[in-house]
Amino acid sequence: MKFSIIPFFKFFDILRRIIVNLLFWGIVVIIGAVCIKNSYIPKVTEGSVLLLNPTGYIIEYTSPDTADILSGSEVRKDTTLREIIAVLNEAAIDNNISSVFLDLRRLDGSGLSKLQEIAIAIKNVRDSGKKVIAFSDTYSQAKYYLACYTENIVIDPLGEMMFKGVGGYQNYFGKGLKKFGIKVNVFRAGDYKSAVEPYISDKMSAPAREASAEYLNELWTQYLAAVTRERNITKRDIDRYISSYAVILEKNRGNSAKTAKSYNIIDTIAVYEEALALAGTGRKVNWKDYYKTITKKERPAPQRIAVVVASGPIISGKQPPGTIGASSYVSILEGIKKDQKVAAVILRIDSGGGSVAASEAIRRSLQDVKKEGKHVIVSMSSIAASGSYWISTASDSILCMPSTLTGSIGVFGMLPDISEFLEKYPGITTDGYGTTKFSSFYRPDISLTEDMKKIVTLSVENDYSTFLSFVSTSRDIQLSETRKIAGGRIWGGNAAVEIGLADDVGTLGNAIALAAQESGILDYSVDYYEPKEDLRTTISRGLKGMATSDKDTVSAKLYKLISGALPLFSGNTDNSDMIFENLFDGNQSVYMGPEYIFR
Repeated sequence: MKFSIIPFFKFFDILRRIIVNLLFWGIVVIIGAVCIKNSYIPKVTEGSVLLLNPTGYIIEYTSPDTADILSGSEVRKDTTLREIIAVLNEAAIDNNISSVFLDLRRLDGSGLSKLQEIAIAIKNVRDSGKKVIAFSDTYSQAKYYLACYTENIVIDPLGEMMFKGVGGYQNYFGKGLKKFGIKVNVFRAGDYKSAVEPYISDKMSAPAREASAEYLNELWTQYLAAVTRERNITKRDIDRYISSYAVILEKNRGNSAKTAKSYNIIDTIAVYEEALALAGTGRKVNWKDYYKTITKKERPAPQRIAVVVASGPIISGKQPPGTIGASSYVSILEGIKKDQKVAAVILRIDSGGGSVAASEAIRRSLQDVKKEGKHVIVSMSSIAASGSYWISTASDSILCMPSTLTGSIGVFGMLPDISEFLEKYPGITTDGYGTTKFSSFYRPDISLTEDMKKIVTLSVENDYSTFLSFVSTSRDIQLSETRKIAGGRIWGGNAAVEIGLADDVGTLGNAIALAAQESGILDYSVDYYEPKEDLRTTISRGLKGMATSDKDTVSAKLYKLISGALPLFSGNTDNSDMIFENLFDGNQSVYMGPEYIFR
């Protein structure tokens, strides 16, 4: 019997063609779905009702939605603040829009500053004479804040509304790490730089508790001030509602909706269809579709104001949306610097900080933009602290919201030491040879020598001195005074203005108006700049969205069949070196601070 290997080659050739074709058609389907989804423009007729239903968290950057399109089930996508603001501002002047129906059921939460900006836009709609109705099955504090600015707060008969206040809690691992023989070498400049505490202690320190109490109480005060003003109730009413909630809930036989209505916390108890009817009988227009009509009307202008959206942790390299990659933002700013049509730049920050080296690279790029005669303004969102305040020192002006968390002018570094743990439990020891006494520097399985500790300490202290110098120079504050407001302490927006860390309180819209005024321009357009996903990431996320569907769809099967081929798009998929660098590089010593989200 004669054996031939040719049929095997033919089989694998056919299999290869099938896989390549499936991958190709998968990409075509994704692109086609995106095009179809983005091509629809709604018809807005007189008496139309705008359906505004934000989903997920309210964020600053554009959240990709490729995965949503083909997943086969509803995938909750975060909502961009600027889109909500644009839609509400347009609805306020659109004679065809008679009312806005604010459906808050799928909103997960937001920083208070973003809620405050949306609230201003809702007031503009109401001031234009249009109705605004809010509905949710259950009201979190974030949902309720927005609902307070509407004329009718409607809750589902089985819904819930209770106030929980604002808190910041975290686990402390110090005791547990010590039990297992794991040490964490901490180097910090600033008593209030508390992000390291969970790894070296079992409770919050006195300075951290002092600072947290101050800005959390400020956030809660601002929240209650808005609620009591808009609902025409007193703080005492809310305090009584909170303190006796269990008692009054029992009187209403556990019905939270009736309990809230009895205290004038909400106005109406109704199901969704009944609530929607209160907004009017006109044509219902989805807000995402309505947003397309706004962008379609935008026209080119002789000059532009560039809004650079910087959201997320600050890290080195080229990074996707939701992170502030130094290389990504230096590239963006380099393009803006060369663009003669850009008259001014607004850096819209929503970040708790990150790498010193990455922050400094972006700060220098902003300075280069200023050297070209372009005005630079920082607009702070929910948080602009630590490394992101470092970047802010390159600006001409800083605007923040009353509830913005900022400052945190301090530096820290953390280097774990797991050598004792490895030897005691798995029985692993580390040995080797190095050409110098520093060859084992930053290895978590080898203890630091005193010289190594001194080097890191000096590096942190130098970074802190540089930080203080930048703040003092840019904000025109004496160095001695800067030291008093630094130390890693976080400040609320109002306090930041009082102590000179910010120039004024204002929204992104106010920052844009200030940029135009300072640049002396009248006719301009506003362009947004942020990192974009590369093709491979977009395809990978879109296909992954298919597979995460609960339904066993054809698209899900397609993903499972071809997902293994995706690594072929890149040479090296192992990013362990980058992870190691981010964790243990002593130069990357400023890390994210806290962001308190209202949920």
